[in-house]
Amino acid sequence: MEYEKFVKEQLKLTKTKVHRWIEWDPECDRYEAFVAARRVVIPKPVCDWSFLVALHEIGHVSTGERLHSYLQEYNAERWAIRRAKQAYGIVCPDYEIDAKTYVKKHLIENLIFSELSLQSVKPYVLEWLGESQDSIKGEIASIITHGLIEDYNWPINYKNWLPN
Repeated sequence: MEYEKFVKEQLKLTKTKVHRWIEWDPECDRYEAFVAARRVVIPKPVCDWSFLVALHEIGHVSTGERLHSYLQEYNAERWAIRRAKQAYGIVCPDYEIDAKTYVKKHLIENLIFSELSLQSVKPYVLEWLGESQDSIKGEIASIITHGLIEDYNWPINYKNWLPN
């Protein structure tokens, strides 16, 4: 499969430049997008997963979302997954599970540590995650009550998340 050829086509289509290609390492967390500069640091795609990671970073530039990290990650993941499926019929269920976990992590962080309210979360994101407002609220309450998040200077009243 010619992953690199398709990635280069997507780079050209989105007017994105490669700041640096990195050898694929599934443990690496140095892949990133510089949206304003339209540059990415991406893996050399050698398998379905690395191909999707490269597309994910290009997706950040393509979608340009900057409001909340959960939306940034959702849009980049959806863009990458759609492109991979359209181009080569690639469907990677394990990647999609990981992508949903990643977006959910960002959503929960945005809800706890920023001004994002649960009511303003995009319903289509919750639907894609297979979650509801109640399930997210319950998960946040569990995280807080079980001390799974270190004691931060909470920018919001975290007690709102605790069950009555």
